[in-house]
Amino acid sequence: MPLDRAFRFSIYLVVALAGFALGAGDLLSPTALAIFLVALAATWWLHDALGPRAYLSQRGDIVTTLTLTGLAAADLIWIADSFLDTFARLVCALLLVRLATWRVTRELRAAGFLSFSMLAAASAVAFGVAFLPLFITYLATAIVMLVLFHLVTEAEAAGVVPRPLGVGLTIVMGAAVLGTLGLTALLFAAIPRVEAALPFGARSTRALTGFTDRVELGAFGALETDDAVAMRVRLPNGPVAEGDVRFLRWRGLTLDRFDGYVWTATPRRHTVLRAYDGDAVGLGRADGRTHLLAQEVFLEPIGTETIFAAAPVVRLRVDGVIRLDDSGGLSVPAARARLTYTAESALGARPLERLGILSRARYLQLPEMAPRIGDLARRITAGSAGPEDAALRLSTWLSRELRYSLDLKRRTTLQPLDEFLFVRRAGNCEYFASALAVMLRVVGIPSRVVNGFQRGEWNPYGDYWVVRMRDAHSWVEAHDGNAWITLDPSPRGDAAGAPLTTVTLYLDGLRMRWYRYVVGWSRQDQVHAAGAVRRFAWSFPTTPRWSAAGAMRSPALAVAFGVVVAGAVMWSVRRRRAMARAALPAFYTRALTRLARRGLRPAPHETAREFCARVGAGAPVLVMPLSRLTGAYEAARFGGQTPTHEEARELLELAARI
Repeated sequence: MPLDRAFRFSIYLVVALAGFALGAGDLLSPTALAIFLVALAATWWLHDALGPRAYLSQRGDIVTTLTLTGLAAADLIWIADSFLDTFARLVCALLLVRLATWRVTRELRAAGFLSFSMLAAASAVAFGVAFLPLFITYLATAIVMLVLFHLVTEAEAAGVVPRPLGVGLTIVMGAAVLGTLGLTALLFAAIPRVEAALPFGARSTRALTGFTDRVELGAFGALETDDAVAMRVRLPNGPVAEGDVRFLRWRGLTLDRFDGYVWTATPRRHTVLRAYDGDAVGLGRADGRTHLLAQEVFLEPIGTETIFAAAPVVRLRVDGVIRLDDSGGLSVPAARARLTYTAESALGARPLERLGILSRARYLQLPEMAPRIGDLARRITAGSAGPEDAALRLSTWLSRELRYSLDLKRRTTLQPLDEFLFVRRAGNCEYFASALAVMLRVVGIPSRVVNGFQRGEWNPYGDYWVVRMRDAHSWVEAHDGNAWITLDPSPRGDAAGAPLTTVTLYLDGLRMRWYRYVVGWSRQDQVHAAGAVRRFAWSFPTTPRWSAAGAMRSPALAVAFGVVVAGAVMWSVRRRRAMARAALPAFYTRALTRLARRGLRPAPHETAREFCARVGAGAPVLVMPLSRLTGAYEAARFGGQTPTHEEARELLELAARI
């Protein structure tokens, strides 16, 4: 394949890969991506079919620019969900115009450079593991594109026809690709992290309706049948003990006001916290009956600012500001496309809190309810030993006497809880939690409803829990006078979803590693990696230590030392010559290269004119072109006279003639 055709093909390939990257980041829909790829292929045919008629005049450039600007403004105002969507569509349109109307090689190269902005835009929102092969393929193709561009432009400057793409050049480009990819991986691991979210990074594909500050009874019904992954919780220290699994729930937010139909959160007092230099922030107090559980949470873009973790959280590390409300809820002010954080929880502990008069009133608030709900609560708790015993009796009765169901259709005009307890006697977790919280308040025990997730499904291929949307869950926290105790009356075992297959778990484990070691690679990871390298270096077997005098007397070491010194001297000389050669103008460098192939090289003591005279004495046919090149070299090197574009082209042709 001719080099110019190979270069053009590489341009189209990088643009197509950039388009796929936009699709991976949901910046182009599948339909829009298909239209773009078809239009991209059409530009090749259109440019060849129209020839010079495809070129845009100055007036055509202005009209095209104004048209695309107007369309982009209209798209941003009325159609696009974010600035990135408009940017992606605008760049796609610009590329199609450029590829259909290019005149010279540098304009074609500009299209390749413009495609990089598409990849950069996609990288801000594309976090899936599918982006990795796209990125690697794009980078490799872009390297090949740059090499081919250099060869084509050099051939055009010399006025010669480019040679076909051969095996040798293919091997050289392959080596360049491998070297660049290796250097890129090294730089990725070594360069400082910039752990700040882009302002347009938040792209939520779904709204997590169950995790707002207003929840109607039964709102979890749709979520509890959704198998989409909500988050992954990695346990760095391995699985928890069998006896502690029952404590695993990922607590989100609490709701404390009930009007008979809807739970809401009363206005909260928020404490704003921020960690510095990656330190963890300490949170709250808990009793001592516990051990710490470390969790690395990878929260999918599910449209919530809530931070989910096992309760109670005693330390938290997250990039940015942390908000802690007076009920123990954690959140971030602006959720990113994918939020990653580390939490340490006192598993099985109870958060200590003394409730004041206002707080007790807040957690005992009740609307007007059917009298038989209160009668039932008092009958169940009659003779209980205290608040905790009463709470456990109510929770046990609900889970034993009522049935879990996702059939949430109303059958009567009664209030939801009245119908749930005495008519339907079946409902989802929100009905169970609401009934328990209301019955606790009836008997004078402060309570609140908690929204979060059940533990999910354990993935042994990465030591983490896969938490899906169907694991959304509600439970209750009751106050026993000193601390909050957790109660879960919902018998959800009857509604367990289909387990993930072995293949699915393995693929999800690969995805988890992508999030952990690529997307979530942080400064702390760099520090740990550097420490591991240092420990390895210190533990590496070493030779016996000799004294300095003995080392200098050793013949082997003396020879090795001499070889190192000689190598350093040779490298210094060659580097100096390379630097001097790099300072030569391109046309003179090319002439010297041609002459060197004939065995003619300037001696270290020769000036440019002396070398020209020596060459002319042996080859008179070279006197005229070399003399002119030497004069132009002296004018450029010592007189600061830069040749014009036409003069440079003529000088390169003279060098090629040699």
